[in-house]
Amino acid sequence: MISNKQKNQLLFLLLAALWGYLIFYLSATPDLSSGLPYKYDFVLRKLAHIFVFTILTYLVASSMDSQHRAYLLFVIIAAIVYAFVDELHQTFVPGRVGSGRDILVDSIGVYLGIWLYKVRPPYKFFKSIK
Repeated sequence: MISNKQKNQLLFLLLAALWGYLIFYLSATPDLSSGLPYKYDFVLRKLAHIFVFTILTYLVASSMDSQHRAYLLFVIIAAIVYAFVDELHQTFVPGRVGSGRDILVDSIGVYLGIWLYKVRPPYKFFKSIK
């Protein structure tokens, strides 16, 4: 029989996979410009990178449901590798360019996702909703 903890872990793993798919889908879109002036569009894009990787990292960490350093290190490495693969994928999309700078920006999101997980793990998050 599957425990509630295991059900929650599977739920977060499924959400992480769906979120990763969303990132991949957006990366395959040839032009994601907002129509704003360049400097605003640039800032908006970088904030989007941070946001999507914060959420991805939080979901992956929640699927592990552990505060141990080894697990969190695995989550960090997996998320940064995904950022690298995402940028590599963009090099094959017409109108898109993969960027090492974006991997660094994504890494900020990874850091924030780990921080958020440590400050508000899922069990605390769900308690505050009830």
